[in-house]
Amino acid sequence: MDDSALRVAIIGAGLSGLALALALHQQGINTSIYEARDAPLDIGGGLMLTPNGLKVLEKLGIYQSLNTQGYNFDRIYFQDGDSGRILETIEYGGLERYGIRALRTYRRTVLKELLAKAHANRIPIHFGRKFTHIVSETEDDVAWEFADGTTETASLLIGADGIHSTVRQYLAPGVEPTFASMAAIVAAIPTAQLELPKADLDDSNNASNVHPLPGGIVVPKVGAFVMAPQTFSGDETMITVQRAMSEATHGRWTDLDADKEALKALFRQNSDRFPPVVQNAVRDIPHANLKIWPFYHIPRLDRWTSAQAPGGCGRVAILGDSAHALPPSAGQGVNQAFEDAYTFALVLGRLFLNSSTQKPTNDQLQKALYSWQLFRQARVDRVLELNRQMDLRRMPGAPNTDITAMNETFDWLFKIDLDAGVTECMKSADMMQ
Repeated sequence: MDDSALRVAIIGAGLSGLALALALHQQGINTSIYEARDAPLDIGGGLMLTPNGLKVLEKLGIYQSLNTQGYNFDRIYFQDGDSGRILETIEYGGLERYGIRALRTYRRTVLKELLAKAHANRIPIHFGRKFTHIVSETEDDVAWEFADGTTETASLLIGADGIHSTVRQYLAPGVEPTFASMAAIVAAIPTAQLELPKADLDDSNNASNVHPLPGGIVVPKVGAFVMAPQTFSGDETMITVQRAMSEATHGRWTDLDADKEALKALFRQNSDRFPPVVQNAVRDIPHANLKIWPFYHIPRLDRWTSAQAPGGCGRVAILGDSAHALPPSAGQGVNQAFEDAYTFALVLGRLFLNSSTQKPTNDQLQKALYSWQLFRQARVDRVLELNRQMDLRRMPGAPNTDITAMNETFDWLFKIDLDAGVTECMKSADMMQ
């Protein structure tokens, strides 16, 4: 394929933007990234990487370097706070079943590895270039403007600029993130502070432990206290609780995050109702990694491209949190973003590679991208229900009648063949009128 046949610009040098750039590079597609900030964003916080997302990172060539920079595990447990009985065991990874173990690590670690790979592949990343608006679209290209008044053009512009996406405003004017009236309070503590039995520390993920990790200790009508190691050796553990938040807190997150003593108080609510391990966990909470993460979601969008935007020709698209922000309850936000990036690039690669004798028409491109959106939306919808089930287990006062068992396998989520999914997308696109 002639590299000049397609030029893709990506707005946002976060996890999804960098993954998309690497996936496009693998398809031989000319790609550039534009980031509003002057340097990569280092916001800390941990990530739960599951087999579906990790297999994308493996295809992009960074899994091996990540593997030793986080905690590898196979199962998550929900445990009764009174009896210690294991209520549910959820397989979140495993060599035998999924070919790869789940991984808990820091966001900054994944970002560092993606950036290193992008630099190694000589993908241009332009920092300090703040996208403001689309200037014009044709059936062949799109032009846009930056805050400094300069303009650029490309065959496609992709918004990977997060939940508060500026690019999305062009596709769906007035659509804003909706506050879910809940937030997670998150911190990191030394695992030794939990004062677990030595046998638990030898293999934290063992179901026979007093408190297997990662896991959530559940007290009915009170909620769940979640603990998850996040370093390779397991010497540091993430602790988190979810709390209902009033609408009045919306927009005050910076102030709330700065008030560490108030966050500690939220953490310690009802801790006396839990086993001693929870009281140990909240006894001393370092300020460094103590954060509040509000839950937002994006209303379902009719289109993830500009095909129906006023004056649009479908040459602008969004993915990841820009298109379908997912609360972190099930740990699938970044994993679904990685799926988006890989499959989007594969759709473009197949469309243009399979049309080597004739450039695809814009109509063919739009049908392929809409078919891709339907494929991805169906996955996102199932994850949203998974999120709801996780929230019911974690939130104080959640109605037990709405909780359904999750002991069944997650093969639908973790064994997905993304290449086969794209093949079906292309077949569906060919059949569209």
